[in-house]
Amino acid sequence: MILADLAVMSITFATVATALGAIGLFVRDLFSQPAAATRQRLGLAPEEPAGDFDRAFFNLVEEAGAPVDMGTAVALVVGGAIIGGAIPLVLFENLLGAAGGMVLGASLPVAVLLVKRFFRLRKMRQHLPQALQAVADAVRSGQNLSEACELVSQEIKGPLGEEFAYAHSQLELGHSPIGVMNRMVRRVPLPEFRVFATAVVVHRRAGGNLSLLTERMSKAAHDRTDTRNHMLAVTAGSRLSAIGMVLAGVIALIVLGWMQPEYIQTFVEHPRGPWLLATSVLLQVVGAIWVWRILKPLS
Repeated sequence: MILADLAVMSITFATVATALGAIGLFVRDLFSQPAAATRQRLGLAPEEPAGDFDRAFFNLVEEAGAPVDMGTAVALVVGGAIIGGAIPLVLFENLLGAAGGMVLGASLPVAVLLVKRFFRLRKMRQHLPQALQAVADAVRSGQNLSEACELVSQEIKGPLGEEFAYAHSQLELGHSPIGVMNRMVRRVPLPEFRVFATAVVVHRRAGGNLSLLTERMSKAAHDRTDTRNHMLAVTAGSRLSAIGMVLAGVIALIVLGWMQPEYIQTFVEHPRGPWLLATSVLLQVVGAIWVWRILKPLS
């Protein structure tokens, strides 16, 4: 009994300490300075990790445009897992609930990054044709790459304009265009921009008509955006049907629990009930991901 009390006290202390530390780091990085001011100089920018899992999480943080570094993001995930697991364990002494709470707590920061990444890339994809056309016009008029980036940052608002403003500041500091473009590709993971960055690298090494290629990439980005919007319109009914199928099961469970709570209680208290419930939730998630992948438009 004494060991159990000590374990609960230790978990509670670790939970509170981790939560306060994670919240403090998050508030410091999120509200202390604007996002553009927290970006490191190109020479001090973090390198991409070697492992596949670390690389995927690093790219998620970069592509989401989060004003926190990878270490802080990992601390938020770990803190969320500890808090999510400690609440059911301390309040209800439920190990299964603690396991589910840990998964949910760790998933929330990742879900926030995924949502930020989705909306950020959508805004970038919308403004990319205009930005590339502005670069082509600036280069054709005799301006260099740094001046072209400055022009785009003044004309384009949102995350894409911020990235071109960052590129302009790094070029003015004396960094090479090749290094600036390679760094910029991480935070603008669009196929047309990758081709544009490659064209800049080739132009710096071998020369060529950069304005003509950039103008063609602008037209390609515009056509790709139109195709994507058309596919979204065509598959709208199927996507809504898939969402309705997922929500129907959740709504049916809520209504059944409200009208006949004893039925739900009997099901949960049965030895196989929690496992059947977990299996059904897992199948729902797998089915939703499957349908989403099938109906996913061009990236």
